Amino acid sequence: MRLLNTISQAIALALASPIVLAATDADSDTQKDAQEEYQHTEHIVVSGTRTPKLLSDSPVSVQVIDAKTIDVLTTGTLAQALNYIQGVVVTRSVKDGYNIQMQGFDGDHVLVLVNSRPVVSPTGSSTDLDQISTNDIVQIEVVRGAASVMYGSSAMGGVINIITKTPDENSAKISYELAHFDDNAISGDEYGHTAKLSTSIITGEWANSLNILYIDNPGFDYDKTTVNQDAGGNEKSFVNFSSSKEFEPLTLTLAYQYLEEDKSRATSQIPGQDKYISYLSEVEQHQFDINLASAIFDKAQHKTAQTSWQLNGRYINHEETSGQSNSLRDTEIELIELDGQHVWSGSSLEVVAGGVAHVDTLNQIKPSSGSVEIDDESRQSVEAYLQSNWIDKDYQILAGLRAQHDSDFGEHSAIRISGMMNLGNKENRVQWRTGLGQGYRVPNLKERFYVFDHSNLGYKVYGNEDLKPEESLSFNSTLSYETLVFEQSSWLSSAELSAEINLHYTQTENFIETVIDAEKSAEEGLEISTYENISEATLQGVDVSTELRFDNWYGQLNYSYLDARDENGQRLEERPYHQVKANLGYSNLNQDIDALLYLVYQANESYSNSFTQSIDNEWVTVNFSFTHGITDNLSWRFGIENIFDEHSSPVADQEQLFDAREVSSRRFSLGASYKF
Repeated sequence: MRLLNTISQAIALALASPIVLAATDADSDTQKDAQEEYQHTEHIVVSGTRTPKLLSDSPVSVQVIDAKTIDVLTTGTLAQALNYIQGVVVTRSVKDGYNIQMQGFDGDHVLVLVNSRPVVSPTGSSTDLDQISTNDIVQIEVVRGAASVMYGSSAMGGVINIITKTPDENSAKISYELAHFDDNAISGDEYGHTAKLSTSIITGEWANSLNILYIDNPGFDYDKTTVNQDAGGNEKSFVNFSSSKEFEPLTLTLAYQYLEEDKSRATSQIPGQDKYISYLSEVEQHQFDINLASAIFDKAQHKTAQTSWQLNGRYINHEETSGQSNSLRDTEIELIELDGQHVWSGSSLEVVAGGVAHVDTLNQIKPSSGSVEIDDESRQSVEAYLQSNWIDKDYQILAGLRAQHDSDFGEHSAIRISGMMNLGNKENRVQWRTGLGQGYRVPNLKERFYVFDHSNLGYKVYGNEDLKPEESLSFNSTLSYETLVFEQSSWLSSAELSAEINLHYTQTENFIETVIDAEKSAEEGLEISTYENISEATLQGVDVSTELRFDNWYGQLNYSYLDARDENGQRLEERPYHQVKANLGYSNLNQDIDALLYLVYQANESYSNSFTQSIDNEWVTVNFSFTHGITDNLSWRFGIENIFDEHSSPVADQEQLFDAREVSSRRFSLGASYKF
């Protein structure tokens, strides 16, 4: 009932918003032509096969968020954009970062890529979505289900690929956004700031791009009478630079990325003193990339060139100081990776072959005592993969295999076969995609050696050197339907309907989860967890989505069900049974107006038996964004996150009560952009 009431309030808000009053008296023929062009534009995707294809020609199901939608959703980091995607669960960590789940797999099992290259944390752990900028993104592609064959160890649960823009002309764009947490703002530091600079410069034969993003987020606090803050302040700086040149028939690209992040959250006061203990985190990361590639894509034919190849090199240095202010840890991580890929493409057969060599190291010390907690631990791996795609106008078959040798865990391999059939016609496109494949994942350095001592936050997590590699067998089946209907009338000129249902089932062995040690927890008065293997686990569910587009309006309704259990029938923790995502959008191309109202609802999340009871195991958040281009160069935006200020209880953890609601707050934002 609460969900229905919230939906009705949200729809009422949308109908009362300014977008309904936007003028619609532009030339009807021009508007119709523009809208039809928009509806018929099809995305080119690369994530399903590692080669560019039209979305309708991909033998693997791929979800896409385009640049226009991303611009409406967020001006900052990736977390807000991914919360829009069906079946993706975005969770806020106790360290004020954001991680994901997909089809029951957590962020350690979902690989995040930028331009098909991994950006997963160098230790192999979950990528913090709040450390990935949305600057200059063309589209985000999501592949659900086992992708270990093409992407390796960390892709058991799927892949999220972020495609960025390639500079082709001189341009510059600056943006600024002011934000405020309503009611819960921290006194004396009430406003957040986001500033962006995006430039593309063509100098001679070199195409250069520079993107800078700065975020100052003051955090929020539900109860200002206590020292403890619910969400601390943080500052983030992103710098991305790339330069490329064509040496016919080759292209050379050099890239550098820099991340700096500072977090601070007051947690308690030292008894008898006017001093406070805070959770602190300072991160500095440098990343260098070099890419050499032959021509990969024939734009005229919308297909891969007959033969192409690429070589990539990467180096990452990641330094982090974190923990409570009176007990900090210094961590240094290094990663070196070299990979190559070759593609041969004929009229009915495409073959992709490649390999990866990988080295990463981890060191950790406590500056206060000088004690070494992790002394130069490292791992190395060598991988090779081969994939063949048989192509016919009515069907496709995709088969691949991958083999890996790991310095600590020996040999692993995986095979996968997928298929796609066209069952409809031009007016009613019906496509069936299905896949069966193995997955594997070796324990990363974090799970084996890392020490998370966050006593100030009420918990500790210890690594486990005895962990075994994970294995999985996954099945996915997707049926999609699209139709375009033209109905000339005084109020409707065209409508496009699409629907999709996805069934997934995964059986795992040695699945790695954090398990609470009840005995140690009682001894130390904290929640003590360690990484352990679950001998068997089953993850299964269904995702259903529908979308309707007509004229300037569009709407989506998505539902996901997940059941994840271990060999004893116990549910895996922190995974909701039900998720609903719905949105209502308005897009007027002639007047350059875009607006989006969307909600996320989750219910019946599994939780640890360390909680005495649940006080709220369902929640809904509703968000609204509006952008308007005043001129060809100047635009402005307005947004409200968590309109109804739904958030967790500030005392739930202290009283050992489970509250599924997010640590969140109502947030207003107002910004402007100018393109030179």
